[in-house]
Amino acid sequence: MPVLPVVVPTVQRLRLPRQRLDPVPRHGLPRSRHPRRCAAAGTGRRVSTANQHAERLLSAIIPDRGDLLERALRHLSTEHFPDPVLRNIFTLLERYAEVTAGRILTRDALGDLLRRGRADAGKLAQYIEVFDLLAQGVADEADFLWSLEQLRELAAERATHEALTAGMQILTRGLDDDSGTTLTGHLQARSHVMQRFAQVDRDLSMQEAPEGDMRAEGDDILADYATRKSARAHGRSVGVEFGIPLLDAKINGAQPGDLGLILGFTSEGKSGLCVQLAWNVTTRQGKNVVFLTTETLRSQIRRRLVARHSCVEHFGIDGGINSRLIKDGTLSPTQEQQLAAVVKDFTHNPGYGRCYIVQVPRAATIGYIESKLIRIARMFPIDLVIMDYLALLRPEKRRNSDREELGGILKEAKQLATTFADGTGVPFVSPWQVNRVARDQAERTGYYTSQATSETAEASNSADWIVSLLAPLDNANRVCAIKMQALKNRDGERCAPLDLQLDYATSRFFTGEARGDDFFFDGGLLPG
Repeated sequence: MPVLPVVVPTVQRLRLPRQRLDPVPRHGLPRSRHPRRCAAAGTGRRVSTANQHAERLLSAIIPDRGDLLERALRHLSTEHFPDPVLRNIFTLLERYAEVTAGRILTRDALGDLLRRGRADAGKLAQYIEVFDLLAQGVADEADFLWSLEQLRELAAERATHEALTAGMQILTRGLDDDSGTTLTGHLQARSHVMQRFAQVDRDLSMQEAPEGDMRAEGDDILADYATRKSARAHGRSVGVEFGIPLLDAKINGAQPGDLGLILGFTSEGKSGLCVQLAWNVTTRQGKNVVFLTTETLRSQIRRRLVARHSCVEHFGIDGGINSRLIKDGTLSPTQEQQLAAVVKDFTHNPGYGRCYIVQVPRAATIGYIESKLIRIARMFPIDLVIMDYLALLRPEKRRNSDREELGGILKEAKQLATTFADGTGVPFVSPWQVNRVARDQAERTGYYTSQATSETAEASNSADWIVSLLAPLDNANRVCAIKMQALKNRDGERCAPLDLQLDYATSRFFTGEARGDDFFFDGGLLPG
């Protein structure tokens, strides 16, 4: 075995527990310590559920599975191991892998490290016995993955209990925080509990992130390029598109990892463009969309999507179905039949993707959004996330000003877009409202500029692209002319304002040219 002088001080710093451990029987540990006997504690001490999963996880790692150790280290810390012996074996596995380029700790190396750490004979025997029984355990990769997930869930459960306990203490007696400030009263109790819950959600939602030497990824690089070339040759984008040709030609599809903002003043069509985007991605591209709404009801988003779908030329409905008439229940008998046909196609056409609409609860945070998306992703892959809208979320931490809180939310949204699905990423799009000063400036110049995001500089810093909408002030018409502009496009060119028409009743954006150009459909619809 190689000499590892660096390990000596590391092991000494571990301070292996001095408390009395379970006695080591002559022929092995108590039944409760055996990886395959955790459920039946017998006469020995009953091992907690967390220790059972810790034993199973370590049993899968010890037979020279460095890949599993790396994965465990990305998701777990010593706090996930309640038993001090298992906790220290996990730490020793980590330290040994660090100084041996990823090798797994062996029985002999464990004994050597403990002796260098001046462990007494009893403790040495204790750790060797535990290590031997872990090595004898039969645990495969499926056992490892299950135990890894359960350890994280159990740690979240313990953290939840601790947060609630601390909240009750703040409410009834007061509690000193890490800075020495005494927290008292129901407001600080709620704030403390919500912050801790946000951290629990964040820890539980932590995902894998890709890494590796790109020099070994030549085939992957060329394959990615070939995919993009093929998509372009067939008139498609690798990313998700708005279904507005003039705009899509500039942005070239929102890509995984992109944070996109739709900029505008009140009632300038921001939510309408979100509906247009969700509809196009679901129907024309056949991809899956998650639409999160804080500002409007879920049923309203659903009605607007149906109204947008009614504009498809196949249905022959002049001007589509007004979403307000659907809301008021005032459709004519003919329109009711048309609505049934539209709904049937939208809900049953096998060529369409999913459109999953989520009503976001009050005081939700990015941590809550991430955990929600992870749960949805277990049902189907997510190709686009629309959040209407980010500024109504609650910050994970209270800051000195609204500007700082909005900046923090934008940074967290960008990180979510980049790291989602184990680093695969997902396009994340949200409306972003400008203030009255920026709107008045746009009225004078005829278009928005990047200065319109000056309420928080993070809007222009974190976003990969920004699309602005400028409509006439106090417009009362169903259809009005708007100016659309790509204010920022990180991987492409910005563009001059585009002149479009917006039908507020159906969320349809069009150029005023031939109707067929706006509703070209690749793949067809259900037969009537």
